[in-house]
Amino acid sequence: MPLSPALVPPRFPRRLKAMLLDYSVILGWMAVLALATLLLWLLTGKVHNWLELGVTGAQALGFLVLVAPVGIYLYATESFSAQATWGKAKLGLKVVDAATGGKPSKAQVLLRTAIKLLPWEIAHFAVWHIVARVSSGQPAFNRRLMAVTLLADALPFAYVASVAFQRDRRGPHDLAAGTQVVDARVN
Repeated sequence: MPLSPALVPPRFPRRLKAMLLDYSVILGWMAVLALATLLLWLLTGKVHNWLELGVTGAQALGFLVLVAPVGIYLYATESFSAQATWGKAKLGLKVVDAATGGKPSKAQVLLRTAIKLLPWEIAHFAVWHIVARVSSGQPAFNRRLMAVTLLADALPFAYVASVAFQRDRRGPHDLAAGTQVVDARVN
């Protein structure tokens, strides 16, 4: 069954390039955080140990300063008029409701964003637990932590493979949210 013109998925290399452009935005935010950390160290002479907050507190702080701003960027850009992050817009792509080809609901974009960021949170969970174990003199890994770390490493590859090999180029975040990334230039 041919796709309607409004639902023409982009070729994989274009979708991948859009993702890499968006990661440059994310890396820019991470550079701002690194600079802020450096400035705090220069001003106070102290590097703050987030583990003083406990593993859960450190992970929550990491979420607030890194993941939440990235999530807000993804949600805001894909749920409002452009329906696209900077990378997608630059390459003429947009996010649509897969059933109608129209603008996705805010709930769809929120779910899409949460699932897209899930591998990050799993990785942060693993990292904070590894750091806590090592700082308390324990071996870095136990079986459960190794499984969580492997899951965190495998999920991004599964997400990209899903987009690469599915005819409609939908990743797990699109499938769960009922969204699709389409070529906005085809009408």
